[in-house]
Amino acid sequence: MAQGQVITGGCGCGAVRYTAIDAGLRPYACHCTGCQSRQGSAFALNQQVAASDLVVDGETISGTVLAVSGARVTHHACPFCLTRLYTVNERRPAWPTIRAGTRDDSAGLVPAFHVWVRDKQPWIALPAGAIAFDTQPADEDWAALARGEAP
Repeated sequence: MAQGQVITGGCGCGAVRYTAIDAGLRPYACHCTGCQSRQGSAFALNQQVAASDLVVDGETISGTVLAVSGARVTHHACPFCLTRLYTVNERRPAWPTIRAGTRDDSAGLVPAFHVWVRDKQPWIALPAGAIAFDTQPADEDWAALARGEAP
């Protein structure tokens, strides 16, 4: 998806929908134990968008947890089907993280990089040449990776 295009998505039951402007930040896979347990899966496919460009139609419920990185993260979900739609990290509140699997075009998304691979499930094989980090890259590296630049 080209930068500046509209991203659309929503929950499983349709009660909550969102739109955002693609800020050119690529999706990434997080393999941390927190994402595994909260997603109920082996990893989470995430993408950051600008808070000023995220519009949510419908009410959400929220809960805050301490992430493995040490940051407090607030999760926003549909109150009816409990689909987690996006999170806000206290360290980057201007850049909420949408759960990329909730995007309408999620089938075409490929993670640009992988974080917290030290915690990944042993049966997950990363593609040859995948950019991967044992934990979480520094904020300046994170931004470069998301923009598709070498850190």
